[in-house]
Amino acid sequence: MMAVEVGNAERGCVDATSGSAYRFSVGTKRAKSGKRAKRARIAASYENRPADERILSLLMLLLDAERPVSRTEIFQLIPAYRTSKPKAAERKFERDKEELRALGVPLVQEQERVDGKEESVYQVSRRSYGMRPVEIDDEERIALILAAEALRGSEGLVYRELVDDALRKLTFDSGKSRLPAQLAITLPTREQGKRMRKNLEVIGAAVQARKRLTLTYESGGRTTVRQVDPYAAVYVGGNWQLVGHCHLRGQPRTFRLDRIRKLKVAPRPGTPDFERPAGFDPHSYVQRSPWVFQAGESALAMDVVLDIGPERAWMADEDFGPGATREALGAEVAGGEGWTRVRFRSGNPGYIVTRVLDGAGNLRVAAPAELRARVRDIAGRIAGENSDGAGGGAA
Repeated sequence: MMAVEVGNAERGCVDATSGSAYRFSVGTKRAKSGKRAKRARIAASYENRPADERILSLLMLLLDAERPVSRTEIFQLIPAYRTSKPKAAERKFERDKEELRALGVPLVQEQERVDGKEESVYQVSRRSYGMRPVEIDDEERIALILAAEALRGSEGLVYRELVDDALRKLTFDSGKSRLPAQLAITLPTREQGKRMRKNLEVIGAAVQARKRLTLTYESGGRTTVRQVDPYAAVYVGGNWQLVGHCHLRGQPRTFRLDRIRKLKVAPRPGTPDFERPAGFDPHSYVQRSPWVFQAGESALAMDVVLDIGPERAWMADEDFGPGATREALGAEVAGGEGWTRVRFRSGNPGYIVTRVLDGAGNLRVAAPAELRARVRDIAGRIAGENSDGAGGGAA
């Protein structure tokens, strides 16, 4: 891949035909007239390059850049836009942007202050561009399930866990669990006892009849009694989970079936106890990002400000919820180039602390103060334990 360095004295002219960058010294007083003439001839040849080469050059530039690239920088780096007719160049650029979007390229345009003035900047998310969702119809899905089932039946299968995970995605996790009557799928679960099977049978019937459940639920060493309106039973990540409205918490929650110690169905079996919310998707709810969901018995949602360094730049594309915002941080604020600030709302502080500690200095909690203090406290304790173990009692 080419290296695009924006803001240096030397500018790279992106050439789609060779996939490389030509370097020209711009504005040097010692440049000879012969070099200037040669440069002019090369630039003139780019004016008449085919549109597909020009569009590919633009895509290569945006994919390879580590940060959003301004319109001015794009025109400096791609010779096809540096023509003797500025208005024509603008029209080319607008057409090329629309062409990229029509091809499905996730081109993002934002406004930023560049050299003291507002200017459009552009970026293509490598993650979104390179990882397209695979869409299959029901017949293709069933064919893949049959192939996976046949593979699971073979002796000495090395990749059994990967095949099982593929089956989950093709059936329960996909939200399309209706299969032909003659097709049977057995998925492994972590709890194979009679209570687990009984819970699944009772919950399935309660979901269909819309009957309220009373659960004795064990989580985090605590046991609570909950009244739950069951919306669905979903198989995710090796576990069956009940999705429903928890009356104790006053909002939707998930409950692992292997943690349900007692289960009671409300009386009057022929009378529904609740209505499912219109448009509620239990599969999407179960698979929501751990950055944003509410975890624990007493976790409260908080407004989080997270700074992400250049070594973890890809994390800024993770799912921080529909209300999340992202902004590039200046070097004077972040203490270095390439930092991104993400603002989002979360009720899962434990997950945030774990990711920040794993980031090894490339993730910083800017707010709230109590979450910052929690990260510092845990990091200090870890550092102390490691120091004691390695230092043989040194102070």
